[in-house]
Amino acid sequence: MAIPPPQGTPRRVHQPETWALRALGAASAEASGALARRMRMHPTDLSAMSHIAASDGRLGPRELSSRLGITPAAMTDVVDRLEAAGHLLRERDTGDRRRVRLVPTESAATEVRGQLRGLLDRLDALTEEFTEGEREAIHRYLQAATEAYHRFATDDG
Repeated sequence: MAIPPPQGTPRRVHQPETWALRALGAASAEASGALARRMRMHPTDLSAMSHIAASDGRLGPRELSSRLGITPAAMTDVVDRLEAAGHLLRERDTGDRRRVRLVPTESAATEVRGQLRGLLDRLDALTEEFTEGEREAIHRYLQAATEAYHRFATDDG
């Protein structure tokens, strides 16, 4: 949903690619909701698992609670649920034994891959419609857009 600018502010027209990326984000959120339903998970739990899977075992409960915008106590409940369901493991950080790292189980990764196989196959097939040069440009754009989203998420202003 586009947010209108304040009264008297000139309206900036964004590029079609920017709007397409926003639409992709909305479609991705819709797909995440469908995945959560199919896996019989709460959307917050699935979001937590997505962050954990993307972190390569470097994410702890405190960082995860910050990313999800929930309290550490609520995060403990999420982690307990995911651990009880066999979706993740708590492991001691080898560099700092006081620190706990959250790691997805292989069974959880296998289940997610199975649920997403059709979607990922369709996305892979889309790439065949583009030349190698176009694919490189798309890849660069998506990497830069991902970085812009990360900067927005971590920027205080």
